[in-house]
Amino acid sequence: MLTPEVMPALAAELTDAQADGDAESIAWQLYGHLGEDHAEIGRLRAALHAAWNRPPKTASPTAAAA
Repeated sequence: MLTPEVMPALAAELTDAQADGDAESIAWQLYGHLGEDHAEIGRLRAALHAAWNRPPKTASPTAAAA
């Protein structure tokens, strides 16, 4: 996942890789991180959708009669 802690290290690796002519491997790493982020966004969206559309809880008839 691309976090603020990971991004500077990847940027440094990309700079070094460009100097060595091997930027493609770093590009694939970035692509993988973005895929993880996209999957996490989808998971959170599904969880929010499920929570939003959950039927409301109703009080039990014995508690309502008391």
